[in-house]
Amino acid sequence: MAQKIYAVALDSPAPGVEGRLKERFANVFKHTDTLLLVVGGASDLSEDVAVAAGIKGDGREFNGVVFRLNGSYSGFTKRTLWEWLQDTTDG
Repeated sequence: MAQKIYAVALDSPAPGVEGRLKERFANVFKHTDTLLLVVGGASDLSEDVAVAAGIKGDGREFNGVVFRLNGSYSGFTKRTLWEWLQDTTDG
């Protein structure tokens, strides 16, 4: 089964979230202070990402939401995001 990509959208900047995610997931991309992308494994769920980020569960410290991406995206933004997505989906 293929890896999954999740978007973590925070209600406001929360510096601790990136570190928490990197403790659990090997590939985390910080696009902005309130949007991070995470590569999860085949068995990971959106809830697992939310718990690791600290936006759900007993260790909740931050407010936000996690979306699982379906491989479709469009827009105009930093080139590094497009390169990260390409590298991640090629793998």
